[in-house]
Amino acid sequence: MNQAVRYLSPAETARRLGVSGKALRIYETRGLVRPERTLAGWRVYGPDQLARLQQVLALKGFGLSLSRIAGLLSGRTADLATFLTMHQAMLQRQKAEVERALSLVASAREQLARDGSLSSDDLIHLTRETLMTNPNAQSATYDEIAAKHLTPEEQNLLTTNGFAGMDKPNSDWDDLIAEAGRLMPSHAPETAEAMDLARRWMAQVAVATGGDKLLTMKVRAVAIDMLDQPDFQAQSKSSTAMMDYIGRAYGAAIAAGICAKP
Repeated sequence: MNQAVRYLSPAETARRLGVSGKALRIYETRGLVRPERTLAGWRVYGPDQLARLQQVLALKGFGLSLSRIAGLLSGRTADLATFLTMHQAMLQRQKAEVERALSLVASAREQLARDGSLSSDDLIHLTRETLMTNPNAQSATYDEIAAKHLTPEEQNLLTTNGFAGMDKPNSDWDDLIAEAGRLMPSHAPETAEAMDLARRWMAQVAVATGGDKLLTMKVRAVAIDMLDQPDFQAQSKSSTAMMDYIGRAYGAAIAAGICAKP
């Protein structure tokens, strides 16, 4: 360790960067930063570590998961130019969502001016469809919950298998969740439609987990904790009731011989 360079303690580093000590520990666990050690074994952060942490925080500002950041910084995944292209596409999707939300609000104002009121159903629909959430906050919440249940290796495996996290868009899961939302009001879990959905749902889980039973249980625990977060719950089309519905349909599919017993 270079004695001419000033090194900061974890507490000083956290204050300078505006993060928690717990966040620093998570970044270390994920291999995103490696603090140096004093002769007494204390963790300290020098200029190289601070620069690295600033890179991590900048990429988190884009809403990236820690797994994705690790890939970018290590060169295992697409380079920064490719990432920026993808981020531009994401911002364009968000722009379209905002424009749609503005259109819905304008229509609601016209209805209110015309009829003098909005029904409870109209108001609930408007709130749900126009609620704007902070993607960075959602990403930070997912990172903390994932770190509680999953090892860095398990998170890397999920990312490699195409599951970047519940805070990230995924068209395959969006389609399954939308289908579940349509079936739940009218189809019991024991119906053929529900059991077929459960079969495809669990197959998608197996793609992400590689069929690992323990990892599947951990992913379920992450999902339950995420759905317990009010902000995520408010903007998610999924729910704990949906997870229960799929679980009962999957059990029925196993009993019917449609799915093998795990």
